[in-house]
Amino acid sequence: MIILAILGILAAIAVPNFVEMQYRAKRAELPGNVDGIKNAVLAYESAYGEVLTESVPRPDALPGKRSRAWRTGSRFDALGWAPEGDVRGSYTVHAKGEDFQIRGFCDVDGDGSQAVFTATRSTNAVQTTVGTAY
Repeated sequence: MIILAILGILAAIAVPNFVEMQYRAKRAELPGNVDGIKNAVLAYESAYGEVLTESVPRPDALPGKRSRAWRTGSRFDALGWAPEGDVRGSYTVHAKGEDFQIRGFCDVDGDGSQAVFTATRSTNAVQTTVGTAY
């Protein structure tokens, strides 16, 4: 009986930590993709003298728990950037004067609260949401 109680307590501690670790792993695509898009924007600007923007979230505006296929036919094609395989996040590029902002966001736990990562010309991807949004 004591052994079962100890196992129950350990499970009560381990299961939430395991779920949180899964969410963090699923969210981990965002900073890498945002930095990859930043590099593509810088390369495009160097070659063509302008920042190419994509204000429509790609692949769609409502990321959820499931991964989605990346679709061609956006300005990301002109940038020469595409992810490998399906994505859980959505991505945009906005010009802001001489600067630009790349934004990646996702909601891998499906709670309606999005995790957001941004990068600019001078900063690499950083999480801009407060707390543990997934």
